[in-house]
Amino acid sequence: MRRLAFVLMLCLLFASVAHAQETTPAPTPIDQAQLDLFRQYSDEARRSMEEAARYAEDASRFLGIFEAISVAIAIAGAALGVVGVTRLFSAQRDLAAARKRVDEEMTAQRKKFDTELAELRAQFESEVGQKEKSLAQMSEILLENLEHQRRTNEKSTLALSLLPLGERQYKAQDLQGAADTYKRALALDENNPLIHYRLGYVYVQSSQLQDAERHLLRALEIDPEFHLAKAALGYVYRRIGDKMPIGLERDQMLNKAEAYLINALQASPKLVDDDSESWWGSLGGLYRRRGQMDQAVYAYEQAAKVTPHSSYPFSNLAMLYMSRNNRDQMLTSFKRVERLARGEVQAEVDNYWAYADLLTSRLALGKVEEAEEALVSVFDLSLSNSSYGLESLVDTLTRLLNALGGDENAPHIQPFIDRIKQRIDETHEAKIASA
Repeated sequence: MRRLAFVLMLCLLFASVAHAQETTPAPTPIDQAQLDLFRQYSDEARRSMEEAARYAEDASRFLGIFEAISVAIAIAGAALGVVGVTRLFSAQRDLAAARKRVDEEMTAQRKKFDTELAELRAQFESEVGQKEKSLAQMSEILLENLEHQRRTNEKSTLALSLLPLGERQYKAQDLQGAADTYKRALALDENNPLIHYRLGYVYVQSSQLQDAERHLLRALEIDPEFHLAKAALGYVYRRIGDKMPIGLERDQMLNKAEAYLINALQASPKLVDDDSESWWGSLGGLYRRRGQMDQAVYAYEQAAKVTPHSSYPFSNLAMLYMSRNNRDQMLTSFKRVERLARGEVQAEVDNYWAYADLLTSRLALGKVEEAEEALVSVFDLSLSNSSYGLESLVDTLTRLLNALGGDENAPHIQPFIDRIKQRIDETHEAKIASA
């Protein structure tokens, strides 16, 4: 390469000299100025040749570098080709390995998935089995409950169907038969507060006050807002207080009775008992026993408003009027009592209390013969196993006798009292004999 450059430079030099000779005119005498100019041209030519040589050398060097780069590029290309092929083969191997790893991982994941799926299926089947078992147990319990409820409903229905029978027996003064019927109903439905109340009420009328209290308390335990049971319980405590001697304990018992009666009447002022009498009458009787005559009058007046066709409140009001020394008002009231009681016995021939009021009013009015007829009915309807009704009548007639001024002013009353007391003794004897 250097030789070629050198030859090229020589050719260029000779060409430039020849060209100069052709263009130079014929020689003329050379003066000093021309000689200096020629030297100047020579120096410039030399410098040009030196620069050309330097340029040629640089070109040669550049061409060498180019050749080297070309060779390097070729070698690099070859190397790159080899590397590319190598990398291609390596990439193929890596790809194959990666595919293998992916296949293995997918196989492992599939196995894991299959295992998990099998576990989930087994768990699901187990849970389904447990749920089915639980459902079967629940169904069995439900069926048992339904069957129990059906039997309970049947028993409750039968128990309720016995209540009218017990009520009829009570109206017929068959207290023992009524109690037995209510006991049978209670055996069928022991949590029925109405049955407990009915049985307790029958026990009150037969003077079995402790048994009455027990059943009435049970009725209130089942239904705390059962106002009939509250009023009846107040009446029981009043009856218990009646038997107690005068003192603080009796006062406490009567206060307890008053609280139950007032609570029931505040909630239901028109409340009546199983004899269709207002519970205000029982409260009035309590006040009368405690000497609270004004409160007693008020209570009986309220009873008269609730049961205006009943002789019971008017009979007690008549007695209270006499205690106020109002004989005329008493007699007027007893006339009304007689009229009402006569209507009651005609409407209900087995109404003992109506006959008792009829007897009392006729004795108050001096109608002895008519009173004798009423006494026969009283004895016929009096309970064979309880003397409470007769004892209550003795108390009423004794108060009437005192209100009328005693035996001197009303001598016809005492014989009736004596006959009733005799009947009470006979009842006690019969009860003891039957026991």
